[in-house]
Order: sequence, then structure tokens, then C-alpha cells
Amino acid sequence: MIVKSFLVKNYKSIKDSGICYVDRLITILAGKNEAGKTAILEALEDFNINKNIRDEGIPIADKEAKPEITITFLLEKKDLKKLEDNFNVKIKNEDIKIIITKKYRNNYEIDLEKIIELIFPNEKNTRNQILHLIKYLKDIFENFPLNEEYITNQPYYIPDPEKIFASLKEKENMNNKDSKKKLDELKKLINEYNIIKEFKTNCEEFIKNNLLPNFILFRTFNDILPAQIPINEAQRNEIVNDLALISNLDFSKIQPSSPPEIRKRHEEEINIKFSREYTNFWTQDHSNLSIWWDSNNIYFRVKEGDEYYPLEMRSKGRQWHLAFYIRVTARSKEDKDNIILIDEPGLFLHAAAQKDILKKLEECSKEKQIIYTTHSPYLIPTYALNRVRLVIKTEDGTKIEKITTRTADKETLTPILTAIGEDLTGGIRVDRKNSVVVEGFSDYLWLISFKKLLGIKENINFIPAVGADNCFCIGAILFGWRLNPIFILDNDKKGKNVAKKLQGRLGISEERIILVPFDKEGCIEDLFSEKFKQKFLDTSKEKGKVLLATILNQQVIKEKITKLDLDEITLANFEELFEKLISLVNENDA
Repeated sequence: MIVKSFLVKNYKSIKDSGICYVDRLITILAGKNEAGKTAILEALEDFNINKNIRDEGIPIADKEAKPEITITFLLEKKDLKKLEDNFNVKIKNEDIKIIITKKYRNNYEIDLEKIIELIFPNEKNTRNQILHLIKYLKDIFENFPLNEEYITNQPYYIPDPEKIFASLKEKENMNNKDSKKKLDELKKLINEYNIIKEFKTNCEEFIKNNLLPNFILFRTFNDILPAQIPINEAQRNEIVNDLALISNLDFSKIQPSSPPEIRKRHEEEINIKFSREYTNFWTQDHSNLSIWWDSNNIYFRVKEGDEYYPLEMRSKGRQWHLAFYIRVTARSKEDKDNIILIDEPGLFLHAAAQKDILKKLEECSKEKQIIYTTHSPYLIPTYALNRVRLVIKTEDGTKIEKITTRTADKETLTPILTAIGEDLTGGIRVDRKNSVVVEGFSDYLWLISFKKLLGIKENINFIPAVGADNCFCIGAILFGWRLNPIFILDNDKKGKNVAKKLQGRLGISEERIILVPFDKEGCIEDLFSEKFKQKFLDTSKEKGKVLLATILNQQVIKEKITKLDLDEITLANFEELFEKLISLVNENDA
């Protein structure tokens, strides 16, 4: 089953997390330390069928409040097939969501309304008829044993109707024939309803025991492959077993009783396979894991150059990365419905190694859903900010919010904004013509968004300078490379000062400096009409321009905003700006 969303209540610092919608591949819980990120993962781990909600989950501030975790799942085709085969029913193949709540300590409540509706389309009508008849028959028979609340609140099904109605006495002056007919009708409907109730009970148990995914929480990756291990003990070692799973290591082929040529060939096969795949996700050096065996032991070494080293002699970062790779890859490949939870992956690795971690997570998410926490910008992919959820500690406890929330403070947003900036620093290139220097990241994002919206095909290389003052520095580099750059600056005091500096000290012609807006003082955001801002931008100061520009850019990339959505004022302003740019670009190409 695929996790669509979750809600955590009364768990540690979480009073009510709010609904967190989960991405089909990767969901990132970003937030500062002590915000409650780890508690969220622990709550999801506690949802597992084979464990109780931990006592430590009870809020310290309110011992009477009891934890509960609610998860909405989407049933996949294979899940529906299992249900159909087990209950001999046919379920229409469509998006079916079920909501399951686990209450302290191990009580599950499962909402099967959609499944019941598909298998028993008359269920609600049957139930309503029963309620109507109960109300009617209560006025006819003395000591009538059922009431509306009984049928509404019964968790299972009504006992044998023949027995419970056997001692009924009809009141005086009533039509005996009619009352008998109504009572028989009620008995028939109750028997039909019992079938539905029994199915519901059995289906709940089946889902709990056969369909619920397993939430696997990784806090750290302290497992280290041993320098050597006896062959007869290898299968009892967790990390060796996981390595076997992802490298196709076959323990039967390495036994001393196996022919020497099979043992040798298998050794070559697994080393080639593991080396080829692992080097895709470890770009820090040219070392590799090497595996071999003799009659008694399996040996594990890291090969660097011509030397072989035990893992314990390599850096902690290298040990951590290899353990991470083996354990997470194994959980993603094994034939089980796993949801992988990772708390702060790569926390002590440097930036480049963290990017390798992100690459591996992307790969594994094709097989299993992944939810991880972080406050590192290198683990926040700017190409998929829609995956990010902010974890914020408020006066009412930990909350999970979208990145567009007004309540996020600067410290919470910093890794996201840093990630955006980090992604844009490669714009200064000696081999790129038509470089256009802009003041900052938000300007860059506005312009690439409108270039796509307007269908501009010309090759324009926008470069964010991170502030007007940096425009001169970047301009000097580009000018030195004889790239004849173009500049877009805000039409304000600082922008005008930079323009004078560019003209006076670098000899940049006035025509190659565009001040926006064109006819008044202001900034690039003044090219937007008020109508556009109200429709597409939440211009609250708490968000900041970079985040607003990123959100708009994501919507443009996904074509949720197109040229047809632009009002006349905004369209005309940006068309005029790009006309000026294209004219200057054509001069460069001439």
C-alpha cells in the first residue's frame, strides 16, 4: 500500500501535527533541531503491526492524552488482487483509499467505506432500511430488543435475529399480519447486513496482517562489515546478509564443498556487480570494496590503489556511507512492502558526499517510499521542492506545514534557501555567450520562469549575482573573458549606482544595462500587476522573494501556469523586457 498522508496526535511534543501529504517517491521533513522531526519518524515506526506505541510517546505535559497515528493508504493493484483472491470478490480497479488509525497502545481502527461501497453497493440502503424498520417495530412490539443506537454502534454484527425476536409480544389493536411481515423483512435485512459486517471484520484483520507496509526507521548506520567472518556464521550477520542481497552473493556457492571454479567465478561476479553499482553513488575517491573467501572465512576490504584496508581503518564518513548504501539498498530491494524512514542521513558527511546520499535515495525511492528528516541544504533537491514539508515547533506543539506557510521562521527556511542558492552558483561560464547578470536568485527565477512562459527560444544565460554590488564583480570576470555581458538591475538608488560603476570602470555601454521597471523607480517585482500577485503570489514578508519565485518556477515547469494565465499588464511588461534582451543578444551573435 502507498502512503498518501499521515496525522500524528498526542505524541511527545506533537499535540496535532496537521495532515502531512506524502510524496509517491520521497518526502523530506526539513526543520531546525528540536523541532520534532525525529518524533514524527518514531510515531510512524510505532504504527507497525508487530509493536505497541511506545510509552515514551505519551506527552510529558499531559499524561492523560494518549498517542494516535492516522495514515491514509492508497491500495495498489497487487493489494486489490490479494483481497479479491482471499474473499472471492471482484473489486473495481480504481483509486481506493483506506484510513487506518492506531491508538495507544495497539488498537487499530480501519475505515473500509470505499471497499464496502464497491463490493456491497447496497450497504447504506440496507442499513437505512434496518434503522427505519427498528423505529417502526418499536411502536408495535413490547420489549423490542433493538434501537437505532444498537445498529449504529455495533462493532461487529447483530446476533441471530430469530433468537432475539422469539419472545416479542405484539401490542393491542395492531394489524398482526402487517407487523409479522415487517418483522420478517427486518430479519432478512439483518442477515444480509451480518454478511457485510462479517466481511468488514475479516477484511480488517486481513489488511492488518497481510497488507500493511513495514515502517523501517534508520537512525544511524553504525554497522561495519567485519574484516573477516567464518563462512558458517555469515548468514547470521545482518549487514553481511544485506550485502548478499544486493550483490547476489550466494552462500551455497562459497561453501568449501563447492567446486573451486564455481567459487572463483562467483567471487569475480559479485565484485564486478558491487563495484559497478557502488561507484555510481560514491564519487569521493577511486576506492572500492573487495570481497573474497577461502575454505573457512569471508574477507572484506576497501581497496585503495594497490592496498587493501579493513573498514575499521577507513574514515567514519566512509564507514557510514558504505553501511548506509548496503542497508538502505537492501531494504529497497527485498520483496517486502517497506516504507523507509531515515533520521538525518549523512549528517557528518561533507557536501559532496551528502549529494551522493541524495542520489542513492532517488534510486531507492523507485522501489520503496522514503521519508527522511534533514536540516542540510545538500539533501534538499531544488528540482523537487514540492517534496519538502517544514517541521515547525509552535506554542501548540510540533506542526508539519507546506513550504509556503507564513509561520516558518528564517532559521527553518535557511537550508531550503541555501539549497536554491547552491544550485545556481554554476552560472558563470567562459564557454557561454549571451550572459545576463541579474541581482539575485529571485530575479533569476522570475526571468527563467517568464522565458518559458513566453516561449523564448534564444540562448540566454542568466547569472544571479547575489546582490547588486556583486554585479560589478561578476561583470568584471565576464568582461575579462570578452563575453560582453548584459545586466538587469533594479531601477532604484543601488541599481543606478551599480550601473554608473559598470559604465565608468568597465566601459559597459548604457544600452547593455536594463533598469526595471522602465518608467519609474522600483524593482523587477513591479513588473507584476496587482492582479497577478493576488492570483499567483503570496507576498507576505515571512516567505521572502526567493521562496515565492521558486514556487512560481515549479508551477511554470509543471505547466500549472501558462501564458494564457497572464493578465495584459504583466504580459506586456515582460514581453517588453525580453524584446530588449533579444535585441541585445542578437547584437552579440552578429
